[in-house]
Amino acid sequence: MKILQIANDFAGSRVHRDLFQQLDSKGVEQVVYCPVRDSKQIGGNSFEGRRTHIVYSDIIKPYHKYVYHVKRWALYKDMVATVDVRDVDIVHAATLFSDGGLAYKLYKQYGIPYVVAVRNTDINGFLNMLPNTWLDGIQILIHAKRIFFISEGLMRKFEQHFIIRTILNRIKEKFVLLPNGIDDYFLDHIYQERRTDKKVIYVGDFSNNKNVVRLGEAILRLRNETGFENTTLTLVGGGKNETDAVIQLIESHSDAFRYLGKIYEKDSLCEVFRRHSVFAMPSIHETFGLVYLEALSQNLPVLYTKNQGIDGLLHDSVGIGVNPLSINEITAALRRLLSDKTYFSNAHVDFSQFRWSYIADKYMEHYKDCLGMPNVDRTLLDSFKI
Repeated sequence: MKILQIANDFAGSRVHRDLFQQLDSKGVEQVVYCPVRDSKQIGGNSFEGRRTHIVYSDIIKPYHKYVYHVKRWALYKDMVATVDVRDVDIVHAATLFSDGGLAYKLYKQYGIPYVVAVRNTDINGFLNMLPNTWLDGIQILIHAKRIFFISEGLMRKFEQHFIIRTILNRIKEKFVLLPNGIDDYFLDHIYQERRTDKKVIYVGDFSNNKNVVRLGEAILRLRNETGFENTTLTLVGGGKNETDAVIQLIESHSDAFRYLGKIYEKDSLCEVFRRHSVFAMPSIHETFGLVYLEALSQNLPVLYTKNQGIDGLLHDSVGIGVNPLSINEITAALRRLLSDKTYFSNAHVDFSQFRWSYIADKYMEHYKDCLGMPNVDRTLLDSFKI
């Protein structure tokens, strides 16, 4: 079985790298086609695989984001020129539109079956803002063998879109809920001790999507309440377009905020997690959010976004979902998470389901089933269950 992995974002996504590495270690032959926007991205996330060949191509132009069909045609011509598609058995497109469009063209020209994944950019970008792509999206979905979602909230949001509702009865049986995995380090260092202080932590960049300024405002509101005067927020990470606003907030309220910069070592990050009581990341949009699970592995209840990321994926004792645009909701959620030390914990989480080796096994069985291969382990075809 040879798989063509089409992944526009491979060079910048550890999620794709971790999955492809696991598949490689299990003997799966793969070609990864990774078009990039900048030649500096070539080689990004590369790994030494015994059966994996990675093809980087500096083909994406700045204007492509405005002309979907031009971009798709340019990438398709480049892909068939640089990848020998004649011996590919199945294609896995990492996104519905950008990657799925290429997979669908391969299917039409060569008859190669394909599976697709739906991500936040597919809904918030293409479905919500680019009606010129809708007809292609419908055809991609109708002809896909499987349609993967990494969160239940994302799947619900997708089902509710008025364009998807017109074909939902034709495609829903192909939906599979299969979340991302997290690094084995966190799964091998599960921590279950509870903390009782008023320390909140955020880990991520400082983009407007991550909503750090509103989170900071909620912390300041909470500190005005009796019993929460000592609440603090530790920030790990940084960069992106709200950096100046976040730094200004930190400098204006140095007693409330602590900035540690970026932390790359997993043991250091775990140590920092264990010095806090709650993890908070009320992103505007979040396809999954690996850091939620990393924090949960250290027994930090999490504040996340309703209908985004991990919402609906786990038992409600892991945390609270909020409207990310409501500082009042963020404040109320923080208040409860910091106050209730008995209900919220990671006790109900089966972390084994988030091990990449297990997730790769599930993908392998789906590939085999799509190809009609014998000896498919059908127990691995089920969607994720809490």
